[in-house]
Amino acid sequence: MLELYRQNLFINSLLLLPYTILIRINTLIYPQTLIISSQDGWLNHQLIQALYSYPRLQAILCIILVFLQAVSINYIVNTHKLTMRPHLLGGLFYILLVSLHYDFLPLSPIILANVFILIALINLMRTYRVTRISGSIFNGGFFIAAAASIYFPYIIYIFPGYIGLLILRSFRMKERLQFITGAIVFIYLYFAALYYLGLDQLYFFNYFTANLPTLDLLDSYYGIMISSLMVAVAVVAVVVNYYSLRKKKSIQSQKKIDILYWLMIFGPISILFWHNLEYRSLMILAIPLSVMIGMLIYRIKNKAIAELIHIAVVIFVLISHFKPDILY
Repeated sequence: MLELYRQNLFINSLLLLPYTILIRINTLIYPQTLIISSQDGWLNHQLIQALYSYPRLQAILCIILVFLQAVSINYIVNTHKLTMRPHLLGGLFYILLVSLHYDFLPLSPIILANVFILIALINLMRTYRVTRISGSIFNGGFFIAAAASIYFPYIIYIFPGYIGLLILRSFRMKERLQFITGAIVFIYLYFAALYYLGLDQLYFFNYFTANLPTLDLLDSYYGIMISSLMVAVAVVAVVVNYYSLRKKKSIQSQKKIDILYWLMIFGPISILFWHNLEYRSLMILAIPLSVMIGMLIYRIKNKAIAELIHIAVVIFVLISHFKPDILY
């Protein structure tokens, strides 16, 4: 199966949709919904409440979003030539990472926010050696703030976004202000809309204050599951292979890979900015981690070993969805 996604063909990209359905089939058979409060943000609350009585529709929407996000990740990898040869493994492993545990399956704030993070990442990466690109710089800050309005921990991605622009270009003061202004403009418009609706206290100030880091966040963590260990092993593998992943790449590609590493560095810090520390928080690493895992798997010369790794992860994922008591 893995061989299908080693080639960047349109039909193979479409095949990521049935793959997503297969991996997340549990949500269609046993659909579940999240309980959303004002601490989860206004946009989350409105969407989940509107679909509250339709959990299967939520599952379908989540599958479509995960599929489109996987396609977007492959677009980033192949358009910006982050690998020697184009492939679709980054998107495939994104699907696996955001489905790694049973708790990851519902339509969560992270899945919704990842739409905007990917838009921000696409805008930031296209700024390399382009003179007049103020729109993309502004959009980078704007969409990071939009993601934070859905999943507050993403607010810290302002920093790797800023560092990424420093890496990609001679980041002039005017452009620095454009990036920060993009974030401020979204926050202002978001507050103005809530203020007009009379919801600013409940869904703006309460949302921000409820998600500031506090020491009692750690009380919600009860143990390390196998899925957490798998993510940790993947992170270590990616960090250890930092130089090899950048080797024989153009300067442009190396700089864009560095941006993904910065996202991964800030990921563990960002999860403290959420009112409930949970296993679902690991999904915040899915975007940068999936790209680099795909690169590592593609480099394995023995295709049988690569396929065995893939099949083992898929089996683990499906068991964790249907028979979680066996593993945890």
